[in-house]
Amino acid sequence: MLHFQGTLLFVRQEWRFLLFGFLLAFWSGPGQTYVISVIGGEIRAAFLLTNSEFGLIYTLATLVCAALLWKAGPLVDYLPLKSITMKIGLMMVAALLAFGFVEGPISLFFGIIAIRFLGQGMMTHIALTSMARRYEAERGRAVAIAALGIPLGLAVYPPLIAVALGFVDWRFIWPGMAVLLAITLLPAIPFLVRASSRQEEGRVEADDIEINDIKHWTRREVLRDVRLYLLAPSIMIPAAVITGFFFHQVYLVETKGWNFDVWALSFSAFALAHIAGSVSLGFLVDMVGARRLAPFILMPMAIGIMLFAYVPSVTFAGVIMFCLGFGSGAVGPVLSTLWAEIYGTRHLGSIRSVVEVATVFGSALGPVFMGLALDQGLSVYFIASVSAGIAVMAAILAKTALIAR
Repeated sequence: MLHFQGTLLFVRQEWRFLLFGFLLAFWSGPGQTYVISVIGGEIRAAFLLTNSEFGLIYTLATLVCAALLWKAGPLVDYLPLKSITMKIGLMMVAALLAFGFVEGPISLFFGIIAIRFLGQGMMTHIALTSMARRYEAERGRAVAIAALGIPLGLAVYPPLIAVALGFVDWRFIWPGMAVLLAITLLPAIPFLVRASSRQEEGRVEADDIEINDIKHWTRREVLRDVRLYLLAPSIMIPAAVITGFFFHQVYLVETKGWNFDVWALSFSAFALAHIAGSVSLGFLVDMVGARRLAPFILMPMAIGIMLFAYVPSVTFAGVIMFCLGFGSGAVGPVLSTLWAEIYGTRHLGSIRSVVEVATVFGSALGPVFMGLALDQGLSVYFIASVSAGIAVMAAILAKTALIAR
């Protein structure tokens, strides 16, 4: 009860900055797979692309985004937060406007790079890094609250876009999102990033505090630390499996002989579970620490994948999506807090850029490897079992990493 009351007080005092992170996470949506895939059919038809051709363009563009994040991620450590957020926001508006005018596969390729890098990449990176850096005792809850923008986007964007496609051409949707972003986010940034009275009293900024003589690692030092590589599978697997699963969900559901319209109803369960996973793990992180929780964050996702493979009826769709959503939501607050716990906060932007690269890399490879497995005729049961087995191995590696030193 005291922890809950403390959270309410924290939200009342810090609502502006929490809203800043939430809005950035929400507006990362146009660069996320769940938005692009909704319009994917129209894009393929407009440019006469096969599924594999569109998938190749998407994967290559996503890999380029990973390379760009490696360079741009550390800017969060050096540029004022207001300055870098305004720049990224303005570029995202321009990218969305331009996406409505792509004319062929080449311009589509560069358009996807722009919205994926600025949306899924930098806007998410800024949102979660700023939360993890600014707060200490409430770090897990701050990350969780900001990350709620992602499931809200998952719940809002696809149905609204689906309705809009019934009235306008897909090209008009992107400029429409650009206008809404410019109206709702850009004017609010200067107000939302201002320091609260609590921060002005010097009780929140983690960068200026040396707690328990923690060492603030540089990115170069982190890249030489074996723990990063032991934790790498836990970083990449959620993005790879979830993205691959949703990218191929129509085929996978048809393979099961299930009605896709019934399956689509379960997306609300995914969004609600994502919120539940994010909030509950945010609380737990602040209570027991991210180190203790990190080895277990892949288990809900593994259970969901196995249920999809082995349950007989689409009536279990809500349970499956709840497991997948809970696991997806749990990853954010645990991993975003973990890097601050073990590597400090002074170079957190540079360090999280490494993590973001690994995440984006995983999201690029997931659809490819799952598609190859399906093309080779491998069964859903085999793919699910391998995915769950890899998740268990990743958990063992994470446990090994976090008991070291």
